[in-house]
Amino acid sequence: MKRSPKKKGRFVGIPYHVAKSLPFAQLKAAEVKLLVDLLCQCNGRNNGCLSACHAQMKERGWASSSLHRAFSGLISKGFLVVTRQGWKQRGRPTLVAITWNGIDDPVKGIQYDDGISPGNIPLGYWCKSPSSWK
Repeated sequence: MKRSPKKKGRFVGIPYHVAKSLPFAQLKAAEVKLLVDLLCQCNGRNNGCLSACHAQMKERGWASSSLHRAFSGLISKGFLVVTRQGWKQRGRPTLVAITWNGIDDPVKGIQYDDGISPGNIPLGYWCKSPSSWK
């Protein structure tokens, strides 16, 4: 019996070593959901240009207060790093990168904040103590 070829398409991937780690196990359920929602934005070339703005995330069922708590938790635990600080007004959302992947070059028209450099080497903040960041 001949196997049918696998269909290629996008997927949401959390590396096994991340998912099995103690820091990941200690995440709150909302933080894991937000990671998955942010991974849905990833296309393999835009880590660093991911947005958790409420206008976009309310379509995924997020309330403003729970989104803020989960976002702050992922930043403080090192799973996300802010690549561009946004403004409260529309048109300039805060952008982030997932730290188990390298940061991609910004998309056209976007500039990262000072101190943020694209590169293939993951920052890995999620598995380091906060004192070793930067």
